[in-house]
Amino acid sequence: MPNPSKPQPAINQSVTFIATVYNERDTLLPFLRSLSAQTMLPAQIVIVDGGSTDGTYDLLKDYLGSFWPQVAVEVIQKKGAGISQGRNTAIRRARGPFICVSDGGCIIHRRWLEVLTGPAKPETVTAGYSASWAKSFFQKCLAASIMPLPREIKTKRFMPSSRNVCFSKQAWAQAGGYPQHLDFGEDMKFNFALKASGYRTRFLPRAVVYWKMRQGLDTVCKQFFRYAKGDALGGMYPRRHMVRFAALAVLAAVIALSVVWTPYVLLVLAALGAAYCFQAFRRIPAVFYKQHFGKKIAAVCAVPFLLLCIDGAKLAGYLYGQCIKRKK
Repeated sequence: MPNPSKPQPAINQSVTFIATVYNERDTLLPFLRSLSAQTMLPAQIVIVDGGSTDGTYDLLKDYLGSFWPQVAVEVIQKKGAGISQGRNTAIRRARGPFICVSDGGCIIHRRWLEVLTGPAKPETVTAGYSASWAKSFFQKCLAASIMPLPREIKTKRFMPSSRNVCFSKQAWAQAGGYPQHLDFGEDMKFNFALKASGYRTRFLPRAVVYWKMRQGLDTVCKQFFRYAKGDALGGMYPRRHMVRFAALAVLAAVIALSVVWTPYVLLVLAALGAAYCFQAFRRIPAVFYKQHFGKKIAAVCAVPFLLLCIDGAKLAGYLYGQCIKRKK
């Protein structure tokens, strides 16, 4: 809960913070505490619960009922609402001209809203850096596999996640809102719509949101299967997925040739494997900072297997999405 002994933070009267949640009671409190600890608060908070059955909605109402009194708070339960519908519902209730968006399974840096909204303009989308929230060995390996470091991000081509973004309500309306026909990949489709409407994105690396990494190979594969299915249904990143299919074909050809030219093929496989894992291996020292050397070596062994599982899930998800698309 907000600490009444601390001085009340400044309020940005032009900003509404929105989020959607669903069965997130286990990770909700860190998110809410990080929201209440912001150095600058939004004038309004609107959170939509998609019909949680684990007590998420009650926890939201209890916590936000004692939020900073100068912030208008609204908790809406909309059973069956997906992420896009929940976000669109929240944005329609927004009073201010600017919308800041994050997710219930995250932790927000205390200066996030202040940094993210500092350069906010009607014609500009501002977006921050999503860092990994990882504790276990598996979560750290996943972070090394999928989470780019700030130096890797190409700011001119950066497409933000809606766990860390700010845009004007006007921009949201012109882009047609979040696409409610997509269960996953809706934020990327929304990015493309914003770009097509003439809005540019400004990357702010100091606006940090910590995203909790999934725990367990099954949940990770399911996550990336759904992301790739969303890409297929939304018509997004076709070249990226074709490159993945081409790489699979090359790998199959190299393995087939190993019957004839075994020594040479092993060298080719080693070179391809090194290139495939290069970025993930470069992240291991940063992700496993202050971890003993043995864990870093173990990560070098585990990350290639994890990358293969993720890419396999993406291939399957994209094919499945294409099949659904053709049937419609």
